[in-house]
Amino acid sequence: MSARKIGEPIEAVHVWTAAYGQEQGQDRIYAVSSGQPCVLFVVDPHTGDCLGRHLLDGANHSWGVVATETGVYVGGDGNLYRYTPEQGVVNLGNAIPGEHYTWRIAADDQGRVYGGCYPGGKVYQYNPSSGTFRDYGQIVEGEQYTRCMKALGDKLYIGVGTKKPHLMELHTETGEAREIPLPAEWQNEQLVYDLDIAYPHLFVRITPSNVLLVYDMQSGEWTDSIKGVAGLSVSTAGEDGRVYFVKDGQLHAYDPLALELTVTSLSLSEPASDFGWLEWKDAEFPGLSLVSVKRDGSYWIYHPPTDRYLTKHPKLLGRPITIQSIAQGPDGRINVGGYFAGGFASYDPATGEWEAHREIGQIENMIAFGDKMYLGVYTSANIFCYDPKEPWKPDLNPKLLFSLSGEEQDRPFAFAAAGDEVAIGTVSSYGRLRGALSLYHPKEDRLEVYRNIVEAQSIISLAYDDGMIFAGSSIWGGLGIVPERSEACLVMWDTTSRQKVWEGIPVPGEKAISALALDRDGFLWGLTAGTLFQFDPVSKQVLQTKELFPYDWSAVPHYWRGGYLHYHSDHYFVGSTLGRLFRYDLSSHKLEILDDNAFLLACDRNGDYYFARDTEVYKYEWPEE
Repeated sequence: MSARKIGEPIEAVHVWTAAYGQEQGQDRIYAVSSGQPCVLFVVDPHTGDCLGRHLLDGANHSWGVVATETGVYVGGDGNLYRYTPEQGVVNLGNAIPGEHYTWRIAADDQGRVYGGCYPGGKVYQYNPSSGTFRDYGQIVEGEQYTRCMKALGDKLYIGVGTKKPHLMELHTETGEAREIPLPAEWQNEQLVYDLDIAYPHLFVRITPSNVLLVYDMQSGEWTDSIKGVAGLSVSTAGEDGRVYFVKDGQLHAYDPLALELTVTSLSLSEPASDFGWLEWKDAEFPGLSLVSVKRDGSYWIYHPPTDRYLTKHPKLLGRPITIQSIAQGPDGRINVGGYFAGGFASYDPATGEWEAHREIGQIENMIAFGDKMYLGVYTSANIFCYDPKEPWKPDLNPKLLFSLSGEEQDRPFAFAAAGDEVAIGTVSSYGRLRGALSLYHPKEDRLEVYRNIVEAQSIISLAYDDGMIFAGSSIWGGLGIVPERSEACLVMWDTTSRQKVWEGIPVPGEKAISALALDRDGFLWGLTAGTLFQFDPVSKQVLQTKELFPYDWSAVPHYWRGGYLHYHSDHYFVGSTLGRLFRYDLSSHKLEILDDNAFLLACDRNGDYYFARDTEVYKYEWPEE
């Protein structure tokens, strides 16, 4: 019995942030791609040549980079990095102990760098002159996300959420903060997600409504609101005073004085990360042109006076992507999805070959139903249908069926085949606690959503038998909010009456039920994080519990998934949890650890199992008898 590595199937360039500057008078693009680890690319925008590729060890995600006179600074996970042509990349260290995620960063006119953090909702300052960090503390009491910021003089303007959106002004010398009230109609949204300044105007984008609000910093008044803005940035003003942003799949120009919005010729299917201005070396593009880097590392240059643009495709080598999900498809192939950067790959057990595609987001989980594959993608709990018999075609196959964002759902972790329907369990969106059970009927293209079937909890595991859906919950909802309840629940949901018929706490003290499966005798088995339990659906009683592995819930910031159970007809489970692949015999109650570095789980038609280790996929092969 052994585990064999079968591939590192998903690799990508995935850029969410870029800065623009010069080295020895020559224009440069500094684009950061997330992966294991992140990569800083230094690109000549005029030739498209990649002049440098620098690994940011210790960081797998990056949302912020700024170019200053002392170097290019990158926020990666909880660390701050500095790049200079002379020294390359230097890790300046963890900005604030306990803060493990950095969102957007900013720099003031003195070259000091600021970053916003999670989970403490704090802000830091890095002073290059002294080489020290300053902790400003939590900006808004009870809010865990400090999402975006821009500096102006001795003030730092900050976007915070997720319970409610907050626009804050921080005096960087005194550390005093005050709130700038948002217009009343937007105060019950979730988050100030983006923030930019083209003085005297400040722009904030509010989610989930995606409205862009315009604030006059001189008069202190809100002057305009624009719906359908994609983010993530608003440019500084061009030579004609207009700023630029993405709205409704097009680049738009906006005059903040005249309040005039003009659509440009440039179509964009994704948000813009960061904008810059440069003098393009082409007589047909005189003056300043706008530039922005796309997710795949390509970039476009737009010339406002002529409304023309061009796109450049530098040759950038990406990094392997962490595996986020794994499941067998209807064709017998093993399918995997990538974390953060997204991506999809399928493995043919017969040939040992992989086929990979990049054009999809982070797949939280997926299920084979009929001859199709249903993919649950974060954010907005987007549900796609993929037909493996047909060629992969972005926007067509997989095809987006629906989004649950209107129901305040974000992460589709649980799937089950429920008769003629696909059952989906979801975690709610940021700052919200109430998850949902959704039922989709493919033949009728009918969707029903039942929110909050377990009060203030998420639905993270599902099983089905003879008209009854079994659902396991987690006390945690979306990030940025503290749970209201302390114990996870098991629910029985009747698909005929369309209502909950029973709810209980199967294992007191446990905060999540990560996996559910039925055995040959009709008993339901559930797995918390480390405890297995047997439940009788007839008597509605827990018959036994068995601690497989100890687990300290007090040390957990959230728990949405992690356990997997696969029942074998010889009356045993193969499962994975807490990094262990295990076999548990239901007759002898013997526990056998098969691998102690295994995450996720899928089984193929031959009875072989598949799991992930970070970016790698492994196959566990049973010995021949």
